[in-house]
Amino acid sequence: MFKLDNKLGLGLAALGRPGYINLGHHQSIGEDKSKDTMRNQCHRVLDHAYNKGVRYFDVARVYGESEKFLSSWIRKQNQFAGFVGSKWGYEYLAEWNIETDHHERKDHSHSSLKEQWVETRMNLGKSIDLYQIHSVTPDSNALKDKDVIQELCSIKKGGVDIGISTSGPQQKETIIELLEVNKSEKLFTFIQCTINIFEQSCIEVLKKASEQGINIIAKEIFANGRLTNLNDNLHQENFIKISKAASKLNITIEDLALIWVYQLPFVKIVLTGASTIDQLDTNLNSLNKTNIKIPSLNNYQLSQVDYWDTRKSLSWN
Repeated sequence: MFKLDNKLGLGLAALGRPGYINLGHHQSIGEDKSKDTMRNQCHRVLDHAYNKGVRYFDVARVYGESEKFLSSWIRKQNQFAGFVGSKWGYEYLAEWNIETDHHERKDHSHSSLKEQWVETRMNLGKSIDLYQIHSVTPDSNALKDKDVIQELCSIKKGGVDIGISTSGPQQKETIIELLEVNKSEKLFTFIQCTINIFEQSCIEVLKKASEQGINIIAKEIFANGRLTNLNDNLHQENFIKISKAASKLNITIEDLALIWVYQLPFVKIVLTGASTIDQLDTNLNSLNKTNIKIPSLNNYQLSQVDYWDTRKSLSWN
C-alpha cells in the first residue's frame, strides 16, 4: 500500500498557468504573470514545500507549464525523493491568457492518451510515478474504451501507477464504475476526488475503494476558496455555521477545512493548491492541530447541485 510520511501534497494547478478559478488567485500571484516569473514563484513554493517535508506533487497536461516547471525544479535537486502524479485528458487552450473564451478542452480518446503520454514523458522523464485520467465523469467513455484501458495497462507495466480524478455531481457513479473495471483489470490504484466539508457525497464509496487497496487523494479541500476567509457571498448560511464551529474550536475556517479532510482515515494524500509560501505555511501550520477532535459536520454539506453549479460559475482570475 502506498504511504508517505506526510499526507499533505502540493498541487500546481494554480502555479502552472496564469489563470485559475480559486477565489483570490489573481491577488496571490500578482500582476506579473509571465512564464519566467511564474516559474520562479513555482520553484520557490516547491523549495519551501520540500524543505517542510511535502513529498507528493500533482501536475497535469492542462495545468499550463506545470510539468515543465516541476521537472526543471527536480533537476536542480541533489536528490529527489518525492512522488509525482500527472494527468491526461484535457488540453490547455488559453495560450497563457486569463481573458479567453476557452481555457481547456476535454478529450478522453485513445489518441489523446497516446499523444499526451508522450508529452508527459518528454517533460517529466522517469520522474512520473502516477498517471491519472483527468476529471472522469459518467459521460466520458474512458473507462469503457478498451483501447484506452489497454494503453493504460501498458503504461502500468512500465512501472507507473494508474488512477483517475473525478469531478462534477456524479463523482460517486464514476467511482462505482471504476470499481467494476478493477474487478477484472486490477488496473487502478489511485482515485483523486473532490472532498470537503461542502462536498461529502463520496465518503462511503471512497471507504469501499480504500478497502480494496485503492489510494485516495483528496482535492479541492477548500472548495476553490469557498471554505476560506476570502468567501464573503457564497453559501453564506452554511459558511457562517462552519465559521462558528471553527471559532468554538479556537481555529480558523481554513484549519477546520484541512483538518476535517486530513482526519478521514481512508485518505492517503490531502492536496493543497497553495500558490504562495504564506498560503503553504498556513496549511502546514494546520497540521500542528490535527489532534483536535472535530465534531460531525455532516449537516454543513451542500446539495450537489448547489455545490457544482456554483463551482461552474466561478471566474478564472
